[in-house]
Amino acid sequence: MWRHAVDRLACINVATLPLQILLRDHPAWARLPAVVVGEDRPNGLVLYLNARAHQAGVRSGQRYATALSLARNLQAGTVSQSQIEETVHALTERLRKYSPHVEPAIDAPGVFWTDVHGLDRLYPALRAWADAVRMELKSAGMKSAVAVGFSRFGVYALAMAHSGTLVCEDAAQEEECVKKVPLDRLNLDPEARDRLLMLGVTTVGDFLRLPSEGIRTRFGSAIDEMYQLAMGNRWAPLRPEPIKEPHVRSIEFDEPESNTERLVFVVKRLLDGLVTELICRANAVIGVSLEMKLENRTQRTEYIRPAAPTLDVPQLLQLIYLCLSEIQLPAGIVTLCVTVDACLATSDQRRFFLEHSRDVDAANQALARVRAECGEQAIVRARICNAHSPAARFTWELVEQVPAKATPRVIASRPLVRRIYAQSLLLSKSILESAVERKLGPYVLSGGWWAGGVYRDYYFVHTHSGHIWWMYYDHRRESYFLQGRVE
Repeated sequence: MWRHAVDRLACINVATLPLQILLRDHPAWARLPAVVVGEDRPNGLVLYLNARAHQAGVRSGQRYATALSLARNLQAGTVSQSQIEETVHALTERLRKYSPHVEPAIDAPGVFWTDVHGLDRLYPALRAWADAVRMELKSAGMKSAVAVGFSRFGVYALAMAHSGTLVCEDAAQEEECVKKVPLDRLNLDPEARDRLLMLGVTTVGDFLRLPSEGIRTRFGSAIDEMYQLAMGNRWAPLRPEPIKEPHVRSIEFDEPESNTERLVFVVKRLLDGLVTELICRANAVIGVSLEMKLENRTQRTEYIRPAAPTLDVPQLLQLIYLCLSEIQLPAGIVTLCVTVDACLATSDQRRFFLEHSRDVDAANQALARVRAECGEQAIVRARICNAHSPAARFTWELVEQVPAKATPRVIASRPLVRRIYAQSLLLSKSILESAVERKLGPYVLSGGWWAGGVYRDYYFVHTHSGHIWWMYYDHRRESYFLQGRVE
């Protein structure tokens, strides 16, 4: 286990988040058996339950009618997906105050992973950091558990099984604690969970002693993925949710402005720049806020919402003109701030702008000017190719013209980039001893007999300074070399 452990991680479990949302809306149910159901009907499935319901024999996956037969005073309700998403987003923003990298779990609302590497410089101990996180969530009306450790699965299992704060000092302690975690505390498919319990598999330790060959066949792909992650056979890097930067433009007028036509013209200039940003991010406008500071030191805010997400500036300007024409301002505007709320654009919207917004002729003329000034070899792009050495698996090819149509991909998570040095650097023994904190590998490369032979052990190395090196040990030269780094 834990062969692919990364720098210190933490998992925050806002236990049964939808249930906490339900109890927040119905505080009188806190002392009663309570469940969240998928549908408000007898056949609705139980999704989340509190401790009193669990003591009465209620389990997730049961029908509401079955659960009601086990606990006569059972209270049940539904929680909409929009409520859950809004709460998860609000909690993510709160957690950013304690770590810049926060990843909400996709299939387990209320579970968050955070990167805590280097936070011991800001807090006397990681336990103090974890306690501060719990107090922050408590101020938001949420009960939580925080586990700090070394692996994604390890901290997840501990956060799901423990209350309060748990900090593992080393990977061995984390491994021993995780093995004792009851399997029914994890977010498993109810049917697969019950089958495992029938086989006497009650803890994570029992689960990891099962032979790996039959996991996928007998219990499904989701259980197999969790098994591989727990065994350390699958590496799942932290995928923090990107920080959404506000789309804002503002202008200060030399003289107070009150003419509607001139205001709309100014708004158009601001909107053009904002919409260009949204196109690059594959987003569309769902609302425009106009914040106006008036000459008499008062403020006025108007919100304009189109019928559907759009990137059509003229359509937005028509709505803004109608809005400004109807309002009566007691004084002229001295400062105007335009803020755009955005969402992911539809495929049709993205395709329209990819096909029509690029001036291909102008782009090719720009490339021609660069070649004229810097030489014919100045404009190139990388192309993957077949090669024996990892450092040679790409080549540079000349770019003659800009493609008429581009097919960019929307990246939901921050990618890791491996930067390869043109010439590998020799690493001395003293540098290795002082810089290296942990190594992942070796990844063996051997062959190339036609060119004298190559025998190398490649490693990904975490340094004490927080960097990730890509290095190798050359058996022929009996030395370590730095090939590049990962960012």
